[in-house]
Amino acid sequence: MIGALVLVSVLQQAPRAFVDSSAAAAPAEEGVHFHAALEVGALALSAGTDATGVDVFGFAFPRLGVRGGEEFEFELGAPLRLRLLDQEPVQARPDYGGYLRREDWDERSDFAQVLRSLRIGRDDGRFQLRAGAFSSYSLGAGWLVNRYHNRISPDYHPAGGNFTAYLGPTRVELFASDVLAGRLFAGEVRLDLGRVLSNTETAFDRFLLSLDVAHDFGEAGGTSPALSAASVGLQAGLVRSEKLQLWVQGAAGARADTLAESVPDYGATVGLVVAGKPRENVEISGRLEGRRQGGLFRFGAFGAGYELSRFSGVGLSELPLSQEQLPATFSGYGEVVATVSRRSEEDLELLVSASGEYFVTTGRVDADAVLQMHLPGGKTMAELRAILTDLTGKPRYSVGAEVRHRFVPALYGVFMGGTEHFPQANGSLRHGFMAGLGVGVDFER
Repeated sequence: MIGALVLVSVLQQAPRAFVDSSAAAAPAEEGVHFHAALEVGALALSAGTDATGVDVFGFAFPRLGVRGGEEFEFELGAPLRLRLLDQEPVQARPDYGGYLRREDWDERSDFAQVLRSLRIGRDDGRFQLRAGAFSSYSLGAGWLVNRYHNRISPDYHPAGGNFTAYLGPTRVELFASDVLAGRLFAGEVRLDLGRVLSNTETAFDRFLLSLDVAHDFGEAGGTSPALSAASVGLQAGLVRSEKLQLWVQGAAGARADTLAESVPDYGATVGLVVAGKPRENVEISGRLEGRRQGGLFRFGAFGAGYELSRFSGVGLSELPLSQEQLPATFSGYGEVVATVSRRSEEDLELLVSASGEYFVTTGRVDADAVLQMHLPGGKTMAELRAILTDLTGKPRYSVGAEVRHRFVPALYGVFMGGTEHFPQANGSLRHGFMAGLGVGVDFER
């Protein structure tokens, strides 16, 4: 399902300044807090070799979490789907005990789904470790890994990991999409040139040089061809005030695993990033880039739909992204993120994040959009996600929704639905759907 049961969004924003030890720390929650929940319900999932049938499952989802102020938090849970109605009763690989869906627990990576989330360190601290599901993760400026979703496949449930540390004028960020298998590994080293070349505070956090690398071994969640890429980028802050930031940035990138001289495996991009805070509870950021790319390389290759594109770059049975060649072309990329936080329980809380890219030569259009909201009163929350690939050529649509409504303090209802794509042994994708309805009970102390 596109909308994960635990909403985790690491969204693209303007470059973050280096940690200033003199900055006032946000007030932390005191003590240790525990929370627990149990969700049960029914789920319908596409079945059969052509996905025209429907299997019906009962699901149970127990969770237990601990939060210790702003420095530490984790949650454990085991989503269990028990088959009640089987469209094709004769199966080559029967479910565990005849009921527990095998595809949910048939490889080592699937057992990592028990870790729903982990956080060690503050968002504004000198280091931070996160693990679990990543639904919209970007590495640095997003030139290689951009808005990546590691649990878009219905039969692959890895736990990813992200570590960030500030070492003097250097920021180091490491990412693994799957901590238990040979999948996507990426890293960035970013150097604050202002701190290296000047002692003037006005030059600090203004000129950033970054080196990004990413490699996918393709050895879990279905086997796919390996893919490596690297980029070098420079960001310069033109305006940096409390309410407005304006940055110019540029980068060059290339495939790091191909030697085909006849194919241009490199690209370049220039653009602007703007971030503003027009009101105390409203934040808006935007990004606009002009890109030159083609051949076997493109910026943001490890994107929102990469877990599907690594099997079929577009459509359902085309070449995998690692082998997909684009004609030398220019493209325009845009992204916007807007958040509205609540001042009271009677206010709307909203997050809107959308991106799109248009390729001039081919007319190809890719898009990704996320909407998360808490309705006034705080009893209803919803998430919508749409990942659209090659809308004007061989389109692929991944759409999901989840709605939760609290009836009484300890009882709530859950609805979820959307499209699914099942990777096949021959490298193609099978299109289907899912829909579920359930109830949950929870408590916190």
